[in-house]
Amino acid sequence: MTEPITIEIPAELVESIARRAAEIAAERSSNRADGWAEWMNVETAACYMDVSVERVRKLIARKALPSYSEGKGCRRFLRRSEIDACLAELREGGAH
Repeated sequence: MTEPITIEIPAELVESIARRAAEIAAERSSNRADGWAEWMNVETAACYMDVSVERVRKLIARKALPSYSEGKGCRRFLRRSEIDACLAELREGGAH
């Protein structure tokens, strides 16, 4: 049986890694408006829009709400900016 290897990592290196990880996390979260990701699945989009999942699916089926998928039967994704545009159109009395 082999003996386990022990590696000592200097505290400065651990601190540097933690600092960089925090910077990366901050950069990623700043790319989200109000905590919402730019890309959402149907369930998250329904929460974002404060409607049922079925309502989102109907809007997608009617092509009133753009969505993306890798293929038939795969999960669908929606872009927050396009959801916002759709909501603005609905608010302005659009035909959807």
